[in-house]
Amino acid sequence: MLGTPAAAATPAGKVAFLDRGRLVVADLATGSSRVVASHVSGPPGLSGDGKLVSVGGRIVGGPTLAKGRLVWAPTGETAAYQTRAGAVFTWSPTAGRRLVVGASWGATSFAWGQTGTLALGRSICHVPCGVPLHQEVWVRRGGSLRRAAGPLRGVQLPRIAAVAGDGRALWWSDEQGSASIAADGLPLYANRTRVADTLVYSDYVSVCGSHLAVAQGGDRYAMHGKRIVFDGRDVSRDPSRSWVSPSCSPDGTTLVAAASVNTTPPRIGNEHRSIWQLLPARGRLTSPPAGFTDEFPRLLRDGSVLLVRTRSHATGLQLYGLGTVELLRGGKLTALGSAGRASNYYGHYDWPDVVAVR
Repeated sequence: MLGTPAAAATPAGKVAFLDRGRLVVADLATGSSRVVASHVSGPPGLSGDGKLVSVGGRIVGGPTLAKGRLVWAPTGETAAYQTRAGAVFTWSPTAGRRLVVGASWGATSFAWGQTGTLALGRSICHVPCGVPLHQEVWVRRGGSLRRAAGPLRGVQLPRIAAVAGDGRALWWSDEQGSASIAADGLPLYANRTRVADTLVYSDYVSVCGSHLAVAQGGDRYAMHGKRIVFDGRDVSRDPSRSWVSPSCSPDGTTLVAAASVNTTPPRIGNEHRSIWQLLPARGRLTSPPAGFTDEFPRLLRDGSVLLVRTRSHATGLQLYGLGTVELLRGGKLTALGSAGRASNYYGHYDWPDVVAVR
């Protein structure tokens, strides 16, 4: 059966999103929302227990920890962040600030796993820089670091994507540290094993318990040649569409994604994606009206789906989307609030930088 299981009466959790400089938090159980901060910018975030809200490197009602963004652990109230000098710390209300690695260690990126594992990329470059030193991937468990991949040959800047259910670090190998090469996709590794080739977007990699779903396919057009690979097998099975942004349940039994017509468009901004359920049963969940596109589906534990119904806009050469955060439950869409704006890069909207779900 498609849609929300009948046994799940209301979805649990929260969603935080930016709306014209206001940070809004909506309760998914009640549908109520409130503005928790104004005149703010930066990616929003929610702690693992949903009690703490952040925007950029600032915790609402608490300290400002960094100039960038906070990465929250999936449980509890612990965040990881990087200082401008390059050191990585964790912070929680009870333990305060604790050093993970110093600035000289060379952290490039990091991500949490479900059991408190923290994966870190490493690369040290002294100016003038030829081949960087210590290009590696490390995993931190229980306060101890161990190397999971590397030293990498040539120039391969490791970009951490996530941590798999078995504790392996998922990371992209960024050849030459080149934005142009990365735009057309990079190989995704689990520790030392190559598992897929994807565009470098956080919503193209979804860890669900011991399972892994990715939007596989190169070239920078998000509307061209993408398919959903779940545990190594193609579950989209429809090359007439380009499939992106997979999201799956913790046990891997349910999987949703967004799909457009498979094409290399003459002009970006007419994606007109719908949300589909691919597992366990297959079917279309949404059909947006002309001029709109449904983006960034996030599957909730009760089977409901959060998405952003988006309309494309252009200012000069800049393309972006303005959207409404919607909750799909029992086949019905409920608007939770307006969100915007999200940059559009070759058909991919940066909603993960605007909307955070817990």
